[in-house]
Amino acid sequence: MSAAAPTSTPPAAPPPPQRRLHLTRRTAHAVAAGILVLMAALMAVAAARDSPTYDEPFHTTRGLALWWQGDSRLSHAHPPLANALQAAPGAARGTPVDLSQLSGWDKADSTAVARAYGAKAFARARTDMLLGRAVTAALALLLGVYLYARTLRHGPVRALLALGLYALHPIVLAHGHLTTTDLPITVAFTIAVCEWERYLATGRLPRLFTAALALGAAMVTKFSALVLPFLFALVALYAALRRAGRFAGLSWPRVAGALARDGAVLLAVVLLVINASYGFQRTGLTVARILAEPEPGHWLSSKERGRLLDHSQLRHLPAGLPVPLPYTYVFGAFAAAAHTKSNHGNYFFGGLHGPSPAYFPVLLVLKSPVGFLFLLGAGASLLRVRRRWPHVRTVALATAPVVFLALAVRSQINLGVRHVLPVVPFMALLAARGGAWLVLRPRRPGNPGLPAARAWSTYVAAGAAGLVVVEAVAATPHQLSHFNWLVGPRAGHWVSMVGEDWGQDIASLGATLREQKASPVYYEPYGDWASAELARAGAPHRRLRCDQDVPRPAWVAIHATVDVRRRKPCKALRTGAVREAVIDHHIHVYRLEESKGPPAPAPAEADEDAEPNE
Repeated sequence: MSAAAPTSTPPAAPPPPQRRLHLTRRTAHAVAAGILVLMAALMAVAAARDSPTYDEPFHTTRGLALWWQGDSRLSHAHPPLANALQAAPGAARGTPVDLSQLSGWDKADSTAVARAYGAKAFARARTDMLLGRAVTAALALLLGVYLYARTLRHGPVRALLALGLYALHPIVLAHGHLTTTDLPITVAFTIAVCEWERYLATGRLPRLFTAALALGAAMVTKFSALVLPFLFALVALYAALRRAGRFAGLSWPRVAGALARDGAVLLAVVLLVINASYGFQRTGLTVARILAEPEPGHWLSSKERGRLLDHSQLRHLPAGLPVPLPYTYVFGAFAAAAHTKSNHGNYFFGGLHGPSPAYFPVLLVLKSPVGFLFLLGAGASLLRVRRRWPHVRTVALATAPVVFLALAVRSQINLGVRHVLPVVPFMALLAARGGAWLVLRPRRPGNPGLPAARAWSTYVAAGAAGLVVVEAVAATPHQLSHFNWLVGPRAGHWVSMVGEDWGQDIASLGATLREQKASPVYYEPYGDWASAELARAGAPHRRLRCDQDVPRPAWVAIHATVDVRRRKPCKALRTGAVREAVIDHHIHVYRLEESKGPPAPAPAEADEDAEPNE
């Protein structure tokens, strides 16, 4: 009898195919268009509601001076490109105003000229500013399109996340609808860094010229972009030493030649852009001539009795050396460098303090949506150095925001998170990488729990993205003063106040005073157009001087920012003051009860002059 043949075990059935999120390009484009429409709508609502902020009059007037007078003398606090673009719609309508006849023009005092222009024609000046806001919003949308198009090579899911996390970030929305240089420098800075990364990785010559143009645009938008040439050189040297990317396969002599050629192209384009933006005015002066020129009306120069450049590094250069840059740009660059060392601290964590290295990192966290922070953490968890030398692309994209933030932390300017706005798009790119990984986790054959885990992580990523959308909508129109749901507005304003109260709520103050039927009203203006804006809002008032009491009964409106800077309470508020309203956590409205006798004598005190926010 023969033995029975052993039975063979049938092969295990293959696991069911694991479905991945499928999103066509056409569908992704439609969703991207919807995100951009939502971004535009949120910015439009805030732009129509917000009063002129503290710095907008200066930016508007500088830009108008370029178009109407053909003169760049006012463009020393900020370079002229963004201001010129923002002022173009206003300058093109109606009869030009001769700004050269206004107070402060002969001394190139942009603050005095802006104040005089507002006093001369506030209605027109305000409309010019609003048109400038539309230009800024268009630039914000343009950067969203760029980030989406650039990230599409990583797939539509990651591209949509990058767009949405940038476009719906409250910090971006807050400054994307204002006539300032914070959003424009973010646009130019981000594009410059990304184009330089693409050029170093691919070696395609058109990318060199787009990077050079974006670099030039950044350097004529805000002086903080002066760090970019250093960052460009640092990343290029890294790629050259590794002989990676565009230097792959080249001998060392050819690597040196390629570096020299790229540097020459960048230098030529940047010099051309800077000089052209200033109309080639007062360019090529020698060092001795620059030091002998009368300095513009700048608050730091006035502290040095008009000799700011005499204390700069410029004095160490040979006197006969020609400088191939406009005088106004040279002065502005050294004034900006002096500003970073000016001990310009401010209100932080419940009181007035000197500059704090925690200021910008803390505000970036507290003003970023909760869902954004979650996805950012997921993206940061993927940053593992798997090789001894990181890829050139990684180094190029990481170096710029890290160094920029490190320099901001070391600076002594604590005047709002807007000064590190160029870091936010790179945070959005990292968060988008984390979100895309959660949605499209890599396959692991033989892991029966993977489909459920993938579905769970997809829901988590979608929930975090949805929270970003909800928080962005909920923050509108109070985007400037937004704090995320981890802290809320009350605790947030205890942490920081100056960048959150920028004068944007003056029209709301006027509405509150009308509702209260307040009269007479005493108000201390916060900004050069603040008093005219409050009058436009239907609230006639008198100027409050905190070294003097006021006749009673009366009403007093005062910005908390102005109050804490003074360090001493106004005399008018020492007795009999009843707080009737608080507008967006930072404008206080008091009713002063009628005194039964003469006010108690108090020592005379002078208001502290607040330094410009710029």
